[in-house]
Amino acid sequence: MAHMPKYEKVKALILADIRAGVYQAGERIPTREQLIDKYSVTRTTIGQALKILVSAGVLATSKRGGTVVTGKRMPLNIALVSTLKEADTTNILRISEGENLGIFKPLLEAASEFNLDFIDIKKLSPDDFSWCSKYDCMVWVMPGDEFLKKLPKYKNKVLVINRYHKGTNFIATNHRQAVREMTEYNLVKAGKQCQVFFLNSTGDDDFIYRERREGFVDACQSANVFYQICNLSVRDYESMLESLMEIEFDKDKNVVIVSPCLAYTGAVLQMAHRRGLEFGKNFFYSDFDNRHSLRNTGIKIVSAIQNYDAMGRELVEALRKFGEGKIQIFIPSEIVK
Repeated sequence: MAHMPKYEKVKALILADIRAGVYQAGERIPTREQLIDKYSVTRTTIGQALKILVSAGVLATSKRGGTVVTGKRMPLNIALVSTLKEADTTNILRISEGENLGIFKPLLEAASEFNLDFIDIKKLSPDDFSWCSKYDCMVWVMPGDEFLKKLPKYKNKVLVINRYHKGTNFIATNHRQAVREMTEYNLVKAGKQCQVFFLNSTGDDDFIYRERREGFVDACQSANVFYQICNLSVRDYESMLESLMEIEFDKDKNVVIVSPCLAYTGAVLQMAHRRGLEFGKNFFYSDFDNRHSLRNTGIKIVSAIQNYDAMGRELVEALRKFGEGKIQIFIPSEIVK
């Protein structure tokens, strides 16, 4: 808040206390003299701060003197930090359900309830958060590791979407649990005498890949099966296929392969075909967000389908109550089998 005028800082602090329930609807807030002592500012500064809150309807002057909390919420100043640009909003409002941009749709539909700014995450530095002082809430959509590790410092004004950290507010898929469930399912289908592999991307070892890898490990350790992590350093189709063909399989054991994303699936299926593996008999595979595998490949692949629409709806509800308590919500994914 270092770059804010003093009256804006005081306004924000009073507003934070109201949202936190320190001052309830119908109650008087401290007198001007008490607020001057509390915040170590001048009468003019207190007067400016209170004037803004009264104008917004959050506070009202009482006939018997003093200033009373009305119960009305002041519109949040929200920074939507993502790759989304304001010019994209019209197209997003037209999208069908199930697409990952569905995260944004409910917020855009309810935009009149908030003061919403679009912040391009690609233009931000993880070492400079001075810009955030004018916002009541920063909604970070799928931030990378460099930002994610800094956000707990601003936990009272941060809401992270589809990433999670115990020190922040979040609404997300539980990526670790989803991969654990898929892996456990295929381990049961493959039987105890199977060989198990996780396709690990050495070039994208970020939050998502780590969480999904840990979910795979959880499942294997719970089932007490030996597993291998296969490090793939490239993601173009031909190179992936070549790397997959180099994995050594025991021809007498069923094969279980878990992929952290959809990007590997085409190469995996081609590898299985070339090596004579039969899907559902001696070969079992799972990936992520492969909603239309049966239509696109003729094979119903075990996949975790994220509920982006529910994330968007929960986001709007969370913003309507932001500041009233911790927000840590996991949105269940659908495991297609």
